[in-house]
Order: sequence, then C-alpha cells, then structure tokens
Amino acid sequence: MSENGSGAPHQPGPPLWLLAELTYECPLHCPYCSNPVNLGSREQECDTDTWLKVLSDAREMGAVQLGFSGGEPLLRKDLEQLVAHASGLGYYTNLITSGIGLTEKRIAALREAGLDHIQLSFQAANADA
Repeated sequence: MSENGSGAPHQPGPPLWLLAELTYECPLHCPYCSNPVNLGSREQECDTDTWLKVLSDAREMGAVQLGFSGGEPLLRKDLEQLVAHASGLGYYTNLITSGIGLTEKRIAALREAGLDHIQLSFQAANADA
C-alpha cells in the first residue's frame, strides 16, 4: 500500500518549475555562497542552442515556470535570446540575480524579450554590509 493509503503507488506529476543555472561565473565570490565558481570554464557551459533545446524539452514535459540563475545570469550575452525563447514557449520567467550589471538598458531589453519578474538577491555575511 502506498503512503497515501490508496494501494496504488504515488505517481509524480510533471515538473512545474525549471531552474536554469546558466553559468557558474559570478563577479562577487561571496564566502557563504554554495555556487561552485571554480567548477568549470565558460567553454564548458551549455551553449545557446543547447539551452534553447533544454527550455523547449522542459516545456513539453509540463514545466510552466522558469528561473534563470547561476552564478550571475547577467554575464550571459545570450540572456535576452533565452528569455525571448522561453516567453514564446509560454513560460512565466524569473531572473534571479545579484543585480551586478543590471542597467536600465538591460532591464528594458529583458522586458522587451518577455521577462516577467526580476528577483534581486541581497545577501551578506554580516548585518553591516
């Protein structure tokens, strides 16, 4: 018997949220961060075409929300292209960023590409920061 008492094993539903860690690169190198900034080089990251396929495949599996993260996702020169593709697929898109490199011009370009939400991460090792 399953944990829900029904006799049939629980079957998980489709993935609803996709977290796309676009890069491990980050300009901050905070000591408390779990991001493995030394994991690999930019050449080892997924290229644009690979990410476009990942986003399409995850949407076909049922994902409806997409978080662009990293490292610092604003370091990706193709971020607007990825956002536009995701928006065209019908994702609700969220950019998770430190804000380093987030200019008015970049905000406008991301909005034009279809970005729905920007989540700024303000974190520090002490309260004075």
